[in-house]
Amino acid sequence: MAAITLILGFIFIGITMEVVATSIMDFIKYRDPRLKGETYLWMLPVYAAVPYIYMFVTSTFIDSGWIVKGFIYMIAFFLLELLAGLIIKALVGVSPWNYKDYRFHFKEVICLEYAPVWFIYGIVGERYYEFLISI
Repeated sequence: MAAITLILGFIFIGITMEVVATSIMDFIKYRDPRLKGETYLWMLPVYAAVPYIYMFVTSTFIDSGWIVKGFIYMIAFFLLELLAGLIIKALVGVSPWNYKDYRFHFKEVICLEYAPVWFIYGIVGERYYEFLISI
C-alpha cells in the first residue's frame, strides 16, 4: 500500500506542478491570460519513478547534509529526464519536452539551466516524500 501511495502522490504533485508552471511561463512569455497549462501522458511513468529516487537517496545518504543531497537529487533528476526523453524520442520520434532553444542543452532533452530547479525540487520534494511515507 505504501508504494502505491508514493507513486500516486508523486504523479499527482508532478502533474499539478507541471500544469501550474507551464501556465505561468506562458503568461510571462506570451501574456496569455487564460493561464492554460499543459502536461503529457508520457509524464505518468516518469513521475511514478521519482519516489524511487527519494527512497535511494534517503536510505543511502542518511547522514549527508542538504547540500550534498541536493546535488545528488539534481544529478538523479537529470538522469531520469535524459533517459525518459531519449526513450520517448526513440519510441515516437519526439520528446514531450525540447530544450533546443536553451544554450546548454544535451540532445535537446536536458539542459544545464534547470540545475537549480532540480536541486530545489530535490530538497523540497524530500519533505513531500517524508509526508507521503508517514500516511
